[in-house]
Amino acid sequence: MAEYASSSTSKRAKLSGSDLTVDDLSVSDKSELTTAFFKLCSTHRANNIMLIPYKVNSCNAAVTSGGVDFAKAFCDLETLEKGFFLGDVFRKGLDIGIDFLTGKTPDAKHEKIMLKKLVNFLTVGEKVDMDFKNESDRTAVLANHLFAKLAISSYYRIDKKCKNKRNGNKCSCSDENCLLTGCFGDTSIGNTKVWHGSVNIIIENDIVIENLEDEPDSPSGKSPMEVKMKSNILRNNPKLVAEAIVFSFLQKKRHPELSNLLIPCIGIADNAMLLMFYDSEHDVLLESSPIPLYSSTCKNKFSVEAVLIAWLAVNYRFLCTGLTDDMLPYKAGFFDQAKDCITVYENDLTMQNVGPPPVKETILPSEWSYNAYLLEKQNNLNEVSIKLTLEKEK
Repeated sequence: MAEYASSSTSKRAKLSGSDLTVDDLSVSDKSELTTAFFKLCSTHRANNIMLIPYKVNSCNAAVTSGGVDFAKAFCDLETLEKGFFLGDVFRKGLDIGIDFLTGKTPDAKHEKIMLKKLVNFLTVGEKVDMDFKNESDRTAVLANHLFAKLAISSYYRIDKKCKNKRNGNKCSCSDENCLLTGCFGDTSIGNTKVWHGSVNIIIENDIVIENLEDEPDSPSGKSPMEVKMKSNILRNNPKLVAEAIVFSFLQKKRHPELSNLLIPCIGIADNAMLLMFYDSEHDVLLESSPIPLYSSTCKNKFSVEAVLIAWLAVNYRFLCTGLTDDMLPYKAGFFDQAKDCITVYENDLTMQNVGPPPVKETILPSEWSYNAYLLEKQNNLNEVSIKLTLEKEK
């Protein structure tokens, strides 16, 4: 990884010191990015990234006996009769990106910053060793080397219970000089009366990223059946559904100025990622089709498709245009399922310090006081013990 870092620095410096143009990308990068954008607006379903609307037939979002942790969330989902495509909810992102490929650079400063993040990432050709000892290391590397590098702000929090917290602010990649641009901390969201819990990563308090691998610290060797099972855990995942619903209600409360409340959450597992959306104003739940996370030609690079989707997702507040009129009738029915606790979802969700306070480790004194009284009593008990032993031997 070290050799990648030095070349990356020089390329970034060159890009940041000049005006942004499509010629900053190589012909190969332009071709791959064009193909990735094409998959967001293709008329052929097989070539497009789909959006599947779901109805919630039943769930444990409003358990009367108390709230449910995300890890124990239950959702029975039904696929509704009409499907959509991912590009339809990221129209601003498509406009900016496709205009750029045709030679037009946006005028707005924040749009230039976002676009430069994408161009820098593709120009550098970010390479990371993907062979990790455990899933906690993998989570930190994905946060540091993919999602944070594409977001308009590179700050993030990783769940403080993540096992690679032992590395401090050092990244888990193979570059010993690579440091995290975020930190470990409290990533809990929700309310203990309803769905709640800690998520893997929160980027700038704006988007949740969840590593959905079954065993966080399982050995790296996987059987074909295990790989198949892991690819299946992305689809209809109740934990990701619960987090997407809670986070959308939370963002509605925290940012009443938002005109679009179609909030994505990113789920990752093994070699794939997908987006789970929920709109807490219109009660619409959408799930994207899985996207290959890594390049098919280089195991140490992210696929351009995943880079583009990650860029759109982490910057959704600027690039997502929300539900189309065609999507509005396809209700999830969550309000009906959670009607006994819906006011909690609408008014009482919070971020951080959700759940019981952590158990503090007891720190024992370094010195101990022992006195003559205790010594005398110990000697008395020793005498009693000796007498009892002699009586047993008789």
